[in-house]
Amino acid sequence: MSLPKEPRQLMINLMYLVLMAMLALNISAEILNAFYQMDDSIQQSNNVLDRSSNSIFASIEKQAKAYRQFLPFKDKASEARAIVDDFSNYMINLRGELVERVGGFDEKNPTVLKNGKDKDVTSLWLVKEGKASELEEKIEATRSQLLALIEDETRRKELEERLPLKKGELPKDSDKPNWAHFTFNQMPAASVLPIFSKFQNDAKNSENLLLNYFLGKTTDTPMIIDQFEPVVSAPKGYIIKGEKFEGDVFLGAYSSTANNLSIKINGQSHRVRDGKTSFTLSPTGTGKQTYEVEIAVRNPVTNEVKKYTKTYEYEVGQRSVSVSAEKMNVLYAGVDNPIALAAAGINSNDLNVSATGITLSKVKHGKYSTKPSKAGKAKITVSGGGLEPTTFDFRIKKIPNPVMELSGKTGGSMSAAEFRAQKGIIPNLKNFDFDARCTVAGFEVVRVPKKDDVASALNSGGSYKGDARRLVKKAKASDVYFFNKIKVRCPGDEHNRTLNGMIFNIK
Repeated sequence: MSLPKEPRQLMINLMYLVLMAMLALNISAEILNAFYQMDDSIQQSNNVLDRSSNSIFASIEKQAKAYRQFLPFKDKASEARAIVDDFSNYMINLRGELVERVGGFDEKNPTVLKNGKDKDVTSLWLVKEGKASELEEKIEATRSQLLALIEDETRRKELEERLPLKKGELPKDSDKPNWAHFTFNQMPAASVLPIFSKFQNDAKNSENLLLNYFLGKTTDTPMIIDQFEPVVSAPKGYIIKGEKFEGDVFLGAYSSTANNLSIKINGQSHRVRDGKTSFTLSPTGTGKQTYEVEIAVRNPVTNEVKKYTKTYEYEVGQRSVSVSAEKMNVLYAGVDNPIALAAAGINSNDLNVSATGITLSKVKHGKYSTKPSKAGKAKITVSGGGLEPTTFDFRIKKIPNPVMELSGKTGGSMSAAEFRAQKGIIPNLKNFDFDARCTVAGFEVVRVPKKDDVASALNSGGSYKGDARRLVKKAKASDVYFFNKIKVRCPGDEHNRTLNGMIFNIK
């Protein structure tokens, strides 16, 4: 079996070998602690891989959005992510079931299993009851599904050698009857956690490998130019009466090696040079104006001529000014609000801009920013360059209430393993266009078990601490958890806000 070329995957495999070697020794507290540290390290590597894969997939989506010929690669990338997500969820559930079977995590140290040395559970559940054989089949099936996404047989064979997700072969000199027995029999529960994490890491590395392959296909595949579109480049799309409208017309994807273009503007031929022509128009009135562009393209091989015609519009107006918030009709307290100021026919250096109720900061020509401290009203006045003082009224509003989420959900059902794996609750400013974050000041969490007493804990901040963390780690099927008295503070707030609570049914 060849060694992986990626440094991260090589490190994970070496750690796995160290784990196997350590199991040959007497199981001490130090060794168990090493297992937990190894598991945490692999989990962190998984998070890094997730961020990397998200970035690569975003690039694939961008390419597919720009060029339809790359849509099949985006679809295959999406399918690869779905396959790995399914395997990752399977491993999360497998991990959660192992934790439950050994009695859960220690209440004093929630990162340590209560019975980390237990070998009977792993031997019985994984080996004798066949759960490890099921895992073996899942690994092989997931590997086959990922490789099936590669249509190029030569490339598929190359990737098959490099694909990290594989169960590993049983050594020829092994006296074990099968892979399941060799891998899990008489293994302490603490050592199985990093093994599970390692297989999850292999799957995420495989996903990353395939996404890089599909991204490469979107950049290596040559573009086929089979459509033509007249393009206009004009210094101004809005002019003042008495001025001339100027612009360039050119054909996108024009080849500089072929002299096969002719261009007409409003029926008048223009000289073509370097694939484009320059032209001027002299409008006699204000309002909407139009002009027609006709481009004739001669095929240098067949001499066939094809014509492409399109009508363009432009606006002719008088001097005026307008001020608007770039993102909404209002300004928001506590965040930077970009403002664009446009004055047709007036040099921006000649404009005088003042404000009441807010402080304006000039970013560049025509661009300003303001960060109101509280809700209320503001006025912006513009003058200069022959323009009479013109005032614009704005409303200043508070940032809208965020939506509280746990693992991306606002309530409903959640598995015990997923619920226990969360670090805390998060306020999400959904559909808010500004760069702003709200923070959690505190909340109350209430556990309602099916056959036990109701317990509650107050928590400061959004991340679980102390009693709240211990209460969450007790989650098991049929429990109901309430998150009440949620207090948050958003930029520009003078006091905490109280938000609606959340209810989760543990399954």
